[in-house]
Amino acid sequence: MTVIARKYNPGFLTDDELVASFCVRTKEFESMIEALRECTGSANTHQIVIGPRGSGKTSLLLRVAAEIRRDERLTALFSPVVFAEESYEVSTAGEFWLECLSRLADQGPSGENGQDLRSTFQDLRQIRDDRTLGDRCLGALQDFADRENKRLVLVVENLNMLLEDIGDDDTGWQLRHVLQTEPRIVLLASATSRFDAIDDPKRPFFDLFRVLALRPLDRDDCATLWQEVSGQCRVPETIQALRILTGGSPRLLTIVARFGANLSFRELMADLLDLVDDHTEYFKSHLDALPAQERKVYLALVQLWKPVPAREIADRARLETSQCSAQLKRLTERGVVEMAGGSERRKLYYVAERLYNIYYLIRRARGPDPMIEALIRFMEAYYSVDELREFGTRMTREAFDLDGDTLGLYRIAFGQLVQLPSMVTHREELLSLAPVTFGDRKKDLSIASVPLTVAEGLFDKALTLAEEGRLQDAVDIWDEVVRRFGTSTVRSDLEQVSLALIKKGNALGRLQRPQEALAAWDEVVERFGESQLGHFPNAVATALLVKAAFLGSLNRWDEVLVACNEVLHRSGKSDTHPLLTEVSLAMTAKGAALARLSRLDEAVIALTQLVERFGDSQAPEIVEQVAAALGSKTSALIRLNRPKEALAVTEEVMHRFGGSDAREVQDAISGALVSQGALLLSLDRDEEASEVWREVIRRFKSGDSLKAREAVQTALLGMATTELASGQVQTAITVVNRMFQRNGVVSPEIEAVANMILAGAHLVEGDMETCVQDIETVLVLLPKLKTLSKGVLYTLSRMAGVLGPETMHNLIKASPASDLLLPMTTALEKDIGLEPRVAKEVEEVAEDIRRDLEELRKAKLGDGGTAALHLGSRPG
Repeated sequence: MTVIARKYNPGFLTDDELVASFCVRTKEFESMIEALRECTGSANTHQIVIGPRGSGKTSLLLRVAAEIRRDERLTALFSPVVFAEESYEVSTAGEFWLECLSRLADQGPSGENGQDLRSTFQDLRQIRDDRTLGDRCLGALQDFADRENKRLVLVVENLNMLLEDIGDDDTGWQLRHVLQTEPRIVLLASATSRFDAIDDPKRPFFDLFRVLALRPLDRDDCATLWQEVSGQCRVPETIQALRILTGGSPRLLTIVARFGANLSFRELMADLLDLVDDHTEYFKSHLDALPAQERKVYLALVQLWKPVPAREIADRARLETSQCSAQLKRLTERGVVEMAGGSERRKLYYVAERLYNIYYLIRRARGPDPMIEALIRFMEAYYSVDELREFGTRMTREAFDLDGDTLGLYRIAFGQLVQLPSMVTHREELLSLAPVTFGDRKKDLSIASVPLTVAEGLFDKALTLAEEGRLQDAVDIWDEVVRRFGTSTVRSDLEQVSLALIKKGNALGRLQRPQEALAAWDEVVERFGESQLGHFPNAVATALLVKAAFLGSLNRWDEVLVACNEVLHRSGKSDTHPLLTEVSLAMTAKGAALARLSRLDEAVIALTQLVERFGDSQAPEIVEQVAAALGSKTSALIRLNRPKEALAVTEEVMHRFGGSDAREVQDAISGALVSQGALLLSLDRDEEASEVWREVIRRFKSGDSLKAREAVQTALLGMATTELASGQVQTAITVVNRMFQRNGVVSPEIEAVANMILAGAHLVEGDMETCVQDIETVLVLLPKLKTLSKGVLYTLSRMAGVLGPETMHNLIKASPASDLLLPMTTALEKDIGLEPRVAKEVEEVAEDIRRDLEELRKAKLGDGGTAALHLGSRPG
């Protein structure tokens, strides 16, 4: 596909675009330029860049060519001649020089000299004798170099494949003779791997080239490239995970960065299937380009997804080992397979570009491969830092799939149209971007009750159909409302049109037809955006807010920000009550969008402005937004590592709302107290944290909402943590058991942390048998968690340091979490002297874990095991 090629092939960039985007491989670039500047005598330094597909060879060579054209000193000395990435027409020495002349004619001077070159090329291409053709073409190139007083710099991609296609050593010796004796010709080449023609002393190009091997990008280079492509910085842990996932390949990292610039790492991993689907043509073309036998061997290796010897690949491909070895040699020379350890007699092979592995396994399974899911979930937990909570993104998606009685669980949150489900945890954050729901239309838009008109009758009929789950039938009737009354001059009819378009968008969103849904909401703005009559400004604001919510569910946060800013531009100065609600919602959603875009300082400012403007409001729906904004501001400040300021915000919540019994702010109070306790704990103010935990229990012990129960259980875990840290082991165990006795544990996450605390307590007591049982319980729970906690992984590592790597390894391998914790068991196996054969991605994560384990061994459990639990069980 042309769009794919243009998007990822640097050959389509202008010199200015290439220079602007060239941000890695800079040392190699400077080295090549320096070597080129030294080509002033009777012999030249010819250079070859070696690296697998996607490693940046083309970008590097084209950047050198661009520099020759841009730098006055280089321009005076050299003229670049850039071959096509695949020069399929070249099969002899004569055709090599003919291709060179063709490229020079295309890229060289315009005017009379350029016309002479093109005419010469057309004349010479008629010559059939190859030696005559080569001599005449080379002579024309030399004449041009003499006239211009420049050396020709030939930029030739995939030299190994070109020489393989020629298949004639005599041709190679002819080319070597020219390159050694002709000072007017400099060759800059690339290859996907080292090959016999440059490595074998008996072959023509041995010891001719200065070789630059492109290594995978390190973490700093990956961070630089990610920022260049996406415009955003990522934390080091996330960059490390991306480096492992892409193998440090610039091309694959660019694909991921373009796809996931505005996603958190957690969302990026969760949406990997979408990434693969979006780039199917790119990945598929890689497979289609392989000859049938090579493709068969390649796919066998892909399915094994670990470094393996030729014999094992041959078994999977149903070939003789000798046949398989021959194909592996060709695949290695092409750069699509690489050596991955082993010995000279028993080499191990692995796929060079890692996302191809994931692409194939996902496409073959028509869904995420379980092993890939397990690895990615582990990486997410191990490398992700605490980020701002999901702000209801997943719940927003769920809202579009609900119908019937379930919709009754959702309350209006945008205007009177949109509300949050009361059972959802972390409500203060979810309020920042609530889901679209399907409540009563008059309540939604605060329209006074009027006698039913024909338009209203149709609208209500569609609403009933939607509530019954007959969404397409409802859409058809709402379309009829728009068609019949869209040009009416009666305001009440037009009000129904605006409502119909909003509801139509909601239904289309639930039907997973996003473009049509967005078009419906945009139509509200187009039709009624200029009207200041009646409810139309409110309807326009509602349509924009619903659109923002839906865009948030699609992770299109830049567009969410645009929609919110449009609401504020249109209605931000309004002082009428309905629009004040919409303005507060837009400001809250704007803060959420800025946070999701990692623009945290701006998010804090936006949320502060909301509180300053609406902090004195008594309207319940606005009070709710103020409370939610303060909760979101707390989370943003925590992400910015500003714990004291975050603590001050939680105190502000208590000052504003602490004495209120209003249902609208109870979740904000519980969330503020839970955050307050965790922040105090992080600041080593354990006694104050304990006071806060007791306050949570006092306030919410009788509450039956999920949020209240979660707050109480989190507080109990916080108390257990501080008791354990102070050496009160039995008290910690009693508190945890008390938590288990209160109305059942609200989530596997809390149950896992509770058992981790018990494991630590029993460890301190020396009750190893019970400690092991606690760990076994945790391992059973891990696959049930929505996301893995890095604290839990850290604590497991600490436990391994005490129980011994072999014991922990055996516990994990015997548990349901075995696949999920594969990198950890790999690290432990290496520690006990085994040599596990796993995917290189897994192996690299395991090496990071081993470094952490070594640090833990140095520190030991001098704190009696409690420090590990401090992190593993820290509430919030």
